Amino acid sequence: MNLPIKLNTDFNRNVFYNSLGVFTYSFFQYIPTLVILRTKGAEATGVYSLAYTFTNIFATVAAFGMGAYQISDVTGRHTDGTYIAARVCTSAAALVCFAGALRFTGFSGSTLVCCAALMAYRLLEGLAGVYLCVLQRFEDYKTICVSYCVKGGLVFLTFCTALYFFELPQAILAMPAAFLPVFALFDVPRVTRRAGFTAKAARRDISKVLLPSFVLALQSLSYFCMTFYTRYVIEKTYSVEDLGYFSSITLIMLVLPLLTGPALNVLIPGLSGLYAEKKYRLLRRMTFRAGLCVAAVTALICGSSFVWGRFALSLVLGEAILPYRFLLAPTLLASGFLLGCCVLGSVLTAMRKQAGFLAAGMAGALTAIIACPALVRRFYMNGAIYSLIIAYTVQGIIMLSIVMRNIKDVSGVTDNKR
Repeated sequence: MNLPIKLNTDFNRNVFYNSLGVFTYSFFQYIPTLVILRTKGAEATGVYSLAYTFTNIFATVAAFGMGAYQISDVTGRHTDGTYIAARVCTSAAALVCFAGALRFTGFSGSTLVCCAALMAYRLLEGLAGVYLCVLQRFEDYKTICVSYCVKGGLVFLTFCTALYFFELPQAILAMPAAFLPVFALFDVPRVTRRAGFTAKAARRDISKVLLPSFVLALQSLSYFCMTFYTRYVIEKTYSVEDLGYFSSITLIMLVLPLLTGPALNVLIPGLSGLYAEKKYRLLRRMTFRAGLCVAAVTALICGSSFVWGRFALSLVLGEAILPYRFLLAPTLLASGFLLGCCVLGSVLTAMRKQAGFLAAGMAGALTAIIACPALVRRFYMNGAIYSLIIAYTVQGIIMLSIVMRNIKDVSGVTDNKR
């Protein structure tokens, strides 16, 4: 069987540009944690990590899952202006929720300022994201790559400069100030000047965009609530300094999903095409092969970490991190489980099985929230990672069963018709 057009027309080039752009931007997004650890110490790193994971919750509300829904809209059911208008509405709602929740956190004044500055930055990211999804519809991955690289590099350099001369809150305030000009002067013109850009927003269609996206938003929200809660438990059970070291090492958990995420993002429209064209056998085979690859890579990296782990940690994070190197192996294992969930989530998104995706995510989050406090008390900071591994296992089993059941059932009906 031949793959749909979006999988075999310049697919490798699109994956390269998207991977380069997303990886570069994500690298500049996560590297500040390491810079803070080296320059300001573990306590400041803990404050940054707590603020970042807290604002992730409301950034998810702003994004509302529309990115995946927008790029899977291969038939053009809604205009570009409708997606932009919907993102503005969700961003306003996220800001209101953030302001209300911030009053009950008990954070220090410095942490509150960091949260407010990061929230401004994340809202701008969300608005820029909907424009980049329009560029993806035009398959202009080269422009997307340039946008990611310029924004990531400029924000990082501005952050480091401000951190050198000032303290952490001022450095974070510099991030949205550096992001805004690139978004306004590069992203917006590149999109709005396109001949195929549909600027008109249909108000009645905004709810039609938000309703199916709501499920994806809740699923993402469950993940970020789980991530924030595990760090919150460590900070409350031990100290913000311990949280700083924990957050620095567990950044590695995002490496595998980060490297493969762009390819999965490009793959979603193609998987949607396979499902729409009833090529269920091919879809099942691709899912099985992806699972084998994830298992093999995870086993290889976890096994080899006992060889390179100590050297890599001391080189990147400094000698002070070595007493916490026991976190590395379970972190890498959790990264593999998370990658498996990302692969299955992409398949479910392409199949438009949002309800199943949400059920799996909520079950995983609930598992982590229930298990984390007891595991942290029993296994120290490793307990937080163990709770995530258990949560990803529960989530993955549910998603895999949904994927296999739906493909098997529909394949049987199709084969009978043939």
